[in-house]
Amino acid sequence: MASANNPLKRFSTFWLGCILFVAFGLAGLVLGVGFNKSGVNRFDEVDEKRRVKIKRKADKAHAGVGKTVRRSFDKVGARFLETAPASVEKPEFVLPGSTTQKAKASGGLGVTVPVGFPEVPADAPVDPQVMEKGKVVFIMCSACHGPEGEGMYHINKTGPPLVGSEWVTGSVANLIAIQFRGLNGTMEVNGKEYTPVAPMAPLPLDNDSIAAVLTYIRNSFGNKASPVSAEQVEAMRGELGKPMLSPADLIAPTASTGPTPN
Repeated sequence: MASANNPLKRFSTFWLGCILFVAFGLAGLVLGVGFNKSGVNRFDEVDEKRRVKIKRKADKAHAGVGKTVRRSFDKVGARFLETAPASVEKPEFVLPGSTTQKAKASGGLGVTVPVGFPEVPADAPVDPQVMEKGKVVFIMCSACHGPEGEGMYHINKTGPPLVGSEWVTGSVANLIAIQFRGLNGTMEVNGKEYTPVAPMAPLPLDNDSIAAVLTYIRNSFGNKASPVSAEQVEAMRGELGKPMLSPADLIAPTASTGPTPN
């Protein structure tokens, strides 16, 4: 008991414990900071390399896209610079009762035959290959005009007949304009009136196809007239985009067509 209660021994034991506690604490702090610092540095180094690699790939990809976009903009920009500006008509800005509104309501402006319209002699030979191509294109037209040009009006109130039609063998300018602008309204063919349930929609095909199908109908089903040339179709391209035609807008079959006798 006397030994356990020795003040000197208790004092020395207390201070020894304090010293050991502080020593272990400092050792743990030093070792911990060292490990943590090394671990953080290694992680940052790996992460930095990964970020640099990703950035290089992104920069390379963006550089390729940038060149493509610049080339595209250069082409589009050049095309716009070469194209003359054109006015755009807004239907909502057309005043009721105005000349424009009346023209649209009646089917549009009449067919305009351009100066210098190419002429094709009435007795010009018809190319068999053009006829074959026209026959293929006519498949689209036969749904309304019948496979033999007999018309489908008597069946479903659509296209009038092409057989012996004075419009088919009449003005070439009429036929081309109809292809570009469409046709709507009551039409008289061989003394009989036809009012289709739906208008004929424009069929702005390429010049050769239009020339071929018009040549075909003008020289089939008992019809006989001059062939239509691609040059004539090209000359009428000014009709494209104009309001839909009405029969009253067409050149009368017995009237002179001006520059062309067709």
